[in-house]
Amino acid sequence: MNILELNEKFPTEASIAGYCQKIIFDDNLTGPFCDSSIVKNILEKLAFLAVPMDEHEFTNKEYNRVFSRGTVMTPIGEVKIGKNQFTKLAEKDGGSRKGLIGAMRQTLSDPVTIIRENEKGRIADVFIKSFKVDGGRDENLIVSVVVTIQETKIAISTYQRKRREVIKKIKKADGIVYIKDNGGSLTNGDFSPPIKI
Repeated sequence: MNILELNEKFPTEASIAGYCQKIIFDDNLTGPFCDSSIVKNILEKLAFLAVPMDEHEFTNKEYNRVFSRGTVMTPIGEVKIGKNQFTKLAEKDGGSRKGLIGAMRQTLSDPVTIIRENEKGRIADVFIKSFKVDGGRDENLIVSVVVTIQETKIAISTYQRKRREVIKKIKKADGIVYIKDNGGSLTNGDFSPPIKI
């Protein structure tokens, strides 16, 4: 079997509390990843685990408060926030990403799933989280892309995607790095970082 349990390799508050299940495929796995039962499971979790999005004023001061250390603890270890992320939120998609400061932190620290993409030799871990909208009747799907440069994980982009686009990404993934179980969310507005052991 190509699945390795990693609960002890990257201990976080979530794994300590028994909230999450981490899975990763070994290096021999090649994509595309299309196991329909796992795709269905992820889509059900995106619906079931949707949380309210933390809202923040779009200012440098607020951004620096949310990302005061310049890093976020994630289920796969510490991720550095790319130096141009504030500017990207302001400028990309006609400025529509300005409301994603809280969502970026929530998606990185408490994703529903993380998939691995390999496009033309460039490997990225794609964090995906769902947020309640319209009084909880629907969800927005937020994606954060993390690349590894010289052994440092760096968040390079955060944006909203339509459900069909997320389904396509999951089906084309080279592997699933992480799937959250049905436990509670760690991101309900609390800015305290996960416990490091």
